[in-house]
Amino acid sequence: MDQDFHFYGTFHSAMSGGFDRDDATLIAKAANFIDFFSESTYASYWSLVTNTSRSANYNVVAKMDNPRYTYQGGLLGTMAGPEDGLWCSYHFIPGNYNDPAGTPTREEIHGTAVANYLPKHIKRDTFGGEYILKKYNPGKVGDLQYGRMLNRPQSALSRRLIQDALLCARDDTRLEKILSLALGGEAILKAERADVLRRFRLILLGVRAHVIADTWAHQDHCGLDNVMNTYWDADYDPDSWNPSKMGYGRQSIYYQDGASEQWKNQVLSSMSSANFEAAPSGTSYLGHGWLGHFPDYSFARFRYKPCWSDPKQTVERDNPKEYEAAWVELTSLFCQAKTGKPLLLDERIKQDISKARQAIASPCNLSKSMTGRKSSEHAWRLAFSEKPVAEIDVDREPDANAVLDGMVEISTSIHRFGVSHVNVQSDLYLFQIAADYHFQFVKHYLQANDIYHFTSSWSQQRSTLSHDIVQLFE
Repeated sequence: MDQDFHFYGTFHSAMSGGFDRDDATLIAKAANFIDFFSESTYASYWSLVTNTSRSANYNVVAKMDNPRYTYQGGLLGTMAGPEDGLWCSYHFIPGNYNDPAGTPTREEIHGTAVANYLPKHIKRDTFGGEYILKKYNPGKVGDLQYGRMLNRPQSALSRRLIQDALLCARDDTRLEKILSLALGGEAILKAERADVLRRFRLILLGVRAHVIADTWAHQDHCGLDNVMNTYWDADYDPDSWNPSKMGYGRQSIYYQDGASEQWKNQVLSSMSSANFEAAPSGTSYLGHGWLGHFPDYSFARFRYKPCWSDPKQTVERDNPKEYEAAWVELTSLFCQAKTGKPLLLDERIKQDISKARQAIASPCNLSKSMTGRKSSEHAWRLAFSEKPVAEIDVDREPDANAVLDGMVEISTSIHRFGVSHVNVQSDLYLFQIAADYHFQFVKHYLQANDIYHFTSSWSQQRSTLSHDIVQLFE
């Protein structure tokens, strides 16, 4: 998903769930900021301060060596060494496995009405393409053992994330405990306690909203450098295809962009125009890079042959349907967080769903110059009358209005060893705490259920929260 949904879609979902304009804007900014809190901009030593005037000596209350950035790119480079903990926590949470004991049902999470409205959770068989990999790419067959790492909507982990988000939203004591375990925690809660807790609650909701939304947009991909994220040519017939061209021949998908009902065949590449940019090569098997922007287009439908599936069959994604489900699930989350009650599918909500559906499915001719995200931004603006406190231009990454406040003085060093000064009570630092909390929750869940153990050094280091945070998960 791009800023069109993560910002505008999330804002309108939060409004529909009962939040006012100011609070819905902060939730949307936090959700959207996941894609912009990057190592290239924010990696440095952080000095947490209470005074924000550069003309005076800073009052440093704590120092943090390793910000828990939520998007990788720049200093280390995604392709050089993708961080499994980052990609699997914020963008592709693992969800392709049976429910561990104690997992809440969909009905327990959303209530019967919403659970019945949403499609059921489906576990993928990731060994469908094993026979063809054994014949033509045996070195990658081992990747299929990580099939449980595929991102799937309404998975056991997704449901637990919603459950925990609601627990945090309703319990100030839990929020205070989280903040007390952060570097500078005493200073965070020293003044304006109620406002800090209010903003932290909203920011944590926004962080979780991004991740839940991505379970729908990024489904069937994983946050590992894995062959399952690749695909065969959409017209590939394993019974007749020339095996000598395996991996080097034409690799295409079919798509509809809503501008017409015609299915168009398209080869995606790094040399294509902006709407068809992708990286289908042997150098990167991370996430949905091979499919470029297509999982992020709410209006698109596409057909492809992923390597985890039998290439004799085509997998079809209906993004308008999936994005509508994402919007309804977020609205259920926000409604429960705000009111403590399940979302009722009454006439008002049905009208809001209709408006969201209109924005989501609004067509865009991808062969034209306008980007898909810009087209969808216009659609969201037209569908709803309410506007965020500050609107953004989704083609700016990020727009100034999409950046969370709190950086008093940013490091000018070209490496990560410079010093940045950050307001300890700011939205930016509260976002950092929320991001680290979410990461620690995912890491603990995957380890406790023996699903996956993060291996990167980034996943092992301390950011802002004490390791005692795991006591809240047990």
